[in-house]
Amino acid sequence: AIEAVKTVAITNDVGPAGASLGDEVTYTITVENTGNVTLDGVAIADTFEDANGNPLTFVSGPTFVSADLGSAEGDLQVGETATYTATYVIEQGSVDAGGFSNSVLADGDSPANTNVTDVSDDGDDTDGNTEDDPTVTVIPPNPSISLLKTTLPLEDTNGDGIAGSIDDIISYVFIVENTGNLTLTNIDVQDALPGLNLTGGPITQLLPGEIDSTTFTATYQITQADLDNGFVANSATVSSEAPGGDPGNPSDDVTDTSDDPNDATNNDDNGDGDPDDPTITFVNSIFDLDVDKTVDELQPVVGAEVTFTIEVANIGNVTATNIVISEQIPSGYVFVSAITTAGTYSDIDGEWTIGQLDPDQVEILQITVEVLGFGDYANTAFVLNADGGTDIDPSNDEDTAIVDPICLTIYNEFSPNGDGVNETFVIDCLERFPNNKLEVYNRWGNIVYAKNGYLNDWDGTSNGRAVINQSDELPVGTYYYVLDLGDGSEPRVGWLYINR
Repeated sequence: AIEAVKTVAITNDVGPAGASLGDEVTYTITVENTGNVTLDGVAIADTFEDANGNPLTFVSGPTFVSADLGSAEGDLQVGETATYTATYVIEQGSVDAGGFSNSVLADGDSPANTNVTDVSDDGDDTDGNTEDDPTVTVIPPNPSISLLKTTLPLEDTNGDGIAGSIDDIISYVFIVENTGNLTLTNIDVQDALPGLNLTGGPITQLLPGEIDSTTFTATYQITQADLDNGFVANSATVSSEAPGGDPGNPSDDVTDTSDDPNDATNNDDNGDGDPDDPTITFVNSIFDLDVDKTVDELQPVVGAEVTFTIEVANIGNVTATNIVISEQIPSGYVFVSAITTAGTYSDIDGEWTIGQLDPDQVEILQITVEVLGFGDYANTAFVLNADGGTDIDPSNDEDTAIVDPICLTIYNEFSPNGDGVNETFVIDCLERFPNNKLEVYNRWGNIVYAKNGYLNDWDGTSNGRAVINQSDELPVGTYYYVLDLGDGSEPRVGWLYINR
């Protein structure tokens, strides 16, 4: 009788722990003479195959080592055990198959030429099989794939001098890695970003640890919506087949959602232990509004009408919305009318409201006002509100137009006769000179009226000492005035005529 036992142990574990690609395993085969006669011609025949039944080859062996009672190879005394060894370095095919199996058939001849045989046992009687079970090494499958999606530096592909503006091209790089322990095949990348031009693939095969960064590429043209958002965000997916997978059944595919290697957030949205941060490409968004204001007459006559023209332009590349331009009419004018190419203007609150300004769009507001003889003439328009970003150049968000009215017009004839028309001696813009002094003389050089801080209210009644009754109305005739503005300038002199 003869009995064979075959055991296996990892003698060089290259990692990870346990049977895996590249590990060296050593088989120990023992053949024992369990009968009562000497055996000769003892030999072993080894059957070594992966879990799918494909034959495998030892690196070395099986090789006779020794017999414990000193017999030479091929002979076994009663109760003697011979030991053989064989080594195998685990190959990818065995990993893909899920492991490998080995059995030995031992045989020998008795002195009466009776041939005895035995199929090896694995030496483990706790597995429910106490004899003739093959020595099996199981390698747990761990199919896994990783996809990284990143971009090349932005370029000025449209020639406008701005890298990453509208119509410029974003170039994407896809890095696919087999991060499991099984060979993957039919690897394909999908990307649902609208407008993306994805080329390349599929990848025929990736071995564990193998990386492909050249097969798949993609380009994308930046849109206005991207500039308004400030970035392009997107994720891609990769799918592949593991050994034994059904190409027609996507449910057994090995997949991954892309990660952006430049994003340290490392969110794992799908819970596979691999980060899935979307690839975010910040585009060159420029938000800039420009306000320009002019007036059609810089030196109008008091009482004339002038027109202010306010232009607001979107000189950036981002759409602006909810624009409000403050255009308050200052105290030196009275509002007459307004027209605009877009939006609405209210002279009550002085706000010009525009719903939207696209890049390079210009809208115009024209306001007509009457020039008063007093007040503030500096008319300023500025951006009160605009949505879409932070304006990169606040200095052009407002503009001012100023008129210099022709003032100190002396109306040298008036008729204080009670009809309500032209009742007083009027000098335009005199209120600008509160320290003025007016003196009026008759033809004989006698002062008939004097007033410090004159306010255009003299109705031809004398308050001078040369008149016996100071409350008397001065007669029709020509008089002479001296006007000292009180600002250090030479006094103005001239004549006036009272006509009743």
